[in-house]
Amino acid sequence: MITCLGLSPALDVTYGVPTVTLGGIHRPEWKVALPGGKSLNVARAAQLLGAEVHAITPLGGAVGDDIEAALAAADVPVTRIDTGIATRMCVSVVAESDGGITEFYEHAPAIVDEVWDEVLSALEWIAIGWLVVSGSVPPGREPGLAAALAAASDRGVRLALDLRGEALAAALAETPVELIKVNRAEAEEAVGPGALTELATRLRSLGAARAVVTDGASGSVAVDDADSWAVDPVQAGGYTVGAGDSFLAGLLHGLDQTGELPDALRLAAGAAAANTLRPGAAVFDAEEAMALADRVLVRRGSEAAIG
Repeated sequence: MITCLGLSPALDVTYGVPTVTLGGIHRPEWKVALPGGKSLNVARAAQLLGAEVHAITPLGGAVGDDIEAALAAADVPVTRIDTGIATRMCVSVVAESDGGITEFYEHAPAIVDEVWDEVLSALEWIAIGWLVVSGSVPPGREPGLAAALAAASDRGVRLALDLRGEALAAALAETPVELIKVNRAEAEEAVGPGALTELATRLRSLGAARAVVTDGASGSVAVDDADSWAVDPVQAGGYTVGAGDSFLAGLLHGLDQTGELPDALRLAAGAAAANTLRPGAAVFDAEEAMALADRVLVRRGSEAAIG
C-alpha cells in the first residue's frame, strides 16, 4: 500500500496552444484537467503502474468535488477532509511551437485548526506500507506534521518524503525516514551546492536510509548504505510537468516489487520518461513505462560521481 498525503491539492488544467503571445488572446487546441498537487500525481502514477494506493487530502467546494470524482474515476481511493473552502486551480499553457510551458499556480488556502486535526486523525489509521508526503506544507503546520510522521514510523510505516525547506528539516529532526526524493534545487537548498552524489550523500546523513536527487534530463543519483548509483534517463517527449512525481511513484512501486534500488531506479526513470510523452501530469501508459525502463542505464559506485 502506498498512502499519499497531499496538503496542497489543486485542479491542474493544461492548455495546448500554437504559440504564447504576451497580451494576446489564445484559443486552446486541447485541454487536460486532472487532480493535481504533487502527492495526487504520485498516487495516480503509482496506480497506473499497478500499485495499491490511497490518497488523503483536504478538499473543498465545487473544485474539490471535481477532484474527488476524478480520483474515483481513476481508481484512486481518497480520504477527503472537507475544508469548506474552494480548492485552488493551477493552469499550465504549452506552446506547441517550442514546447515552452507557462504556468499559473494559485496559492493553496490555509488549513484551519479543525481541518488540520482531521488530517492528523486520518494519519493515525495508517499502519502498513508507505506514507508519502510530497508538495508544499502550509506554514506553521510543519511541527505537527513531523510529530505525526514520527508516530507513523514508530508503528512500522515506511516514510518517503518529497519536501523542501522547513517541512523537510522538521520531519528529519523528528524521525529517520526510509526515502528522500528531491530535485537538485531542493537538495541544494537543504545541504548546499555540490555534485549530485555529494548532495544525495549529505541528505542521507540527515536521517534517510535512501536519498535520491533528480536533475531533469541530466539524470539522477541515489545513495543508500550499500553504494551509490547514477541514472542515465531515456529522453522521450517534451511534456515534463509531473515527471518527478511519476519518478517517485515508480521508485516506490519498484522498491515494493523487488526491494532492489537499481531496479526501482530503472522503473522510476521509465515512468518519468513515459510521463513526458503526452500532456497531463502522471498520465502515461504502464507498458510504455516498462519498455522505457528497460532502456535506462544505472551505473554503480565510483561511476556514479556525476556533477
